[in-house]
This record gives sequence, C-alpha cells and structure tokens, in this order.
Amino acid sequence: MANCCDMKEGDLYLCNTCGLELVVKKACACSSGSEDACSVPLMCCGKEMDKKSR
Repeated sequence: MANCCDMKEGDLYLCNTCGLELVVKKACACSSGSEDACSVPLMCCGKEMDKKSR
C-alpha cells in the first residue's frame, strides 16, 4: 500500500491499468502512525498504484 508518509523524494509510482506515472518531488511531512498521518492509499483507476524501480 502506497501511503504518502511512506513515499520518499524521487520515488516513482505507476498505475498498471492506464500507465500513469507519478514522481515524488517533495516528501510528505506527516509521520507514519501519528494521529495526523495521511491514511488514504495512492490510487488510480480504482486500484492502488505500485512503486516502480528506477
């Protein structure tokens, strides 16, 4: 599951349905597990996006 608090600058995410690719330009400031952490996974075409090796 790709949540923004786990993403690092330069990470590349891919939608395996439509081919959309997203590159993280700036990491999220929230901390994983904290009360204010983002909890919605990165999704496209109704499915979670996968981290792609660069």
